[in-house]
Amino acid sequence: MVVVKNVVKKNFYRDSVQLLHLSEETKKLPGVIDAAIVMGTKLNKELLEKEGLLTNEGRVATENDMIIAVKVAEGVNVDEVISKVESMLTAPAAAEAYFYSLDSAIETFKDANLAVVSVPGQYARDIVIKLLEKGLHVHLFSDHVPLEHEIELKKLAKEKGLLLMGPEAGTSIINGVAICFANVVNRGPIGVVAAAGTGLQEFTVLVSLAGTGITQGIGVGGRDVKSPVGGIMTIESIRALEADPETKVIAIVSKPPSPDVQDKIVNFIAEHTTKKFVTCFIGGKIFKVPEKAKGRIVQTRTLHAAALEAVKLVDGKLYEEAKKRLFLPKEEIFRIAEKEFSKLEKGQKYIRGLFTGGTLTYETMVILKELIGDVYSNTPLKPEFKLPDVHKSIQHTLIDLGEEEFTAGRAHPMIDPTIRLHRLIEEAKDPETAVILLDFVIGYGSHPDPASAHLEAIKEAKKIAEENGRYLSILAHICGTEKDPQNAVRQAEILRNADVVILPTNALMALTSALIAERKIDEAKVEKFYTEFLQGIYS
Repeated sequence: MVVVKNVVKKNFYRDSVQLLHLSEETKKLPGVIDAAIVMGTKLNKELLEKEGLLTNEGRVATENDMIIAVKVAEGVNVDEVISKVESMLTAPAAAEAYFYSLDSAIETFKDANLAVVSVPGQYARDIVIKLLEKGLHVHLFSDHVPLEHEIELKKLAKEKGLLLMGPEAGTSIINGVAICFANVVNRGPIGVVAAAGTGLQEFTVLVSLAGTGITQGIGVGGRDVKSPVGGIMTIESIRALEADPETKVIAIVSKPPSPDVQDKIVNFIAEHTTKKFVTCFIGGKIFKVPEKAKGRIVQTRTLHAAALEAVKLVDGKLYEEAKKRLFLPKEEIFRIAEKEFSKLEKGQKYIRGLFTGGTLTYETMVILKELIGDVYSNTPLKPEFKLPDVHKSIQHTLIDLGEEEFTAGRAHPMIDPTIRLHRLIEEAKDPETAVILLDFVIGYGSHPDPASAHLEAIKEAKKIAEENGRYLSILAHICGTEKDPQNAVRQAEILRNADVVILPTNALMALTSALIAERKIDEAKVEKFYTEFLQGIYS
């Protein structure tokens, strides 16, 4: 007889990534059928319930408690398994250096000029101030940093001629070194400043795949381009890249800045720079280019277009090759869409996007708004399209699974796909679902093999649709390179073998999904989209 047991450790905290690793190690123990070690949040308990891993002991756990949940085969001593888990919880990590003060760490690493800070946001200020006072640049990964602290820290960094990347900066690439979530990309002549983590990843990956590369990728945090912060680090990062002799082209990537901040950034470019720029304010309005910047700024609406135009400014020949090799002509998109929608039943009409990347979610919403109208989301473009229940889709729905309602007490979905796997099955059960969109953001920090982790759920989703007389179209985009630890080529092969259609850019995945949902090829609309969204606007 299978045995399920929960042990609750009161007021016992471990980081969600540590707990995910421990869960995976526990599953490898002899006789263990399934296991999960999680904090006792409402979301985590709901998932344990669905997986048949929750007992009465676990049900009364609070969000400050840890739940050890294991399912073992008949004849296996469950208490021995629990004991091994508890031993792993308290075992010291190997090959790590621990310091009891910042001063001792800095003294040990005398040549260090960059620190990565990841602590609860309310405690970040004092640590970052000490680092800045010591003359170190800082990448602040922490979220929930009070806005007044961010402003104070960025003003101090500017005063000292240092960069404060973040807070909530998920990605940077500094001198070829990936910081936090980032990819293995080519070095090259293009620098990028990004107030959007997966936006920076998508841009740098596409530039690298096109055959050129990156000098620096500087993540400044999403709030930097909003009025209260005033673009402090965006401008300081532009200043740094302008002074860098290796950087020939500078790109700026973000969701729409506040109008006053956008004006400040554009005017700074006009008055204080000489290099060529590509701007990608996703979902923003096209702006009037100042006289002093005319001929130097190319405006774009998508990450796809931003990458292409940056490549074009570096090497026109590479640009022409990239258009053919990486970015797919309209005829190929038509072929893919027709093949998919020809298999759908009459009632299948909606797009369901399950995203791990916030910027990729946003870009897809902007594109779909242009092609088929507004869509529902937990992070909608308009308040009236906010989902009443984030766990239930309405009509066309895109979900950003990296938002707090899905990550409280557990690892980000780029690391732990459990929530997306459950949601994928639920969407497959809906007879109105026509096409499901999945982004796979790989690279450092992400799941070691996300395609394989999704295989069982993808097969189950396809099977559910088939048993109900339907075909389920699943589209995917892999944001990554062949050099990434997960190997983007291998990830694509795994997914293709599971009947998943792979698109080379997030923008093209969005376009293809719209054609599938509408079940028609409107060549004039697609031509307009290619012109306005996949190409640059020159001043």
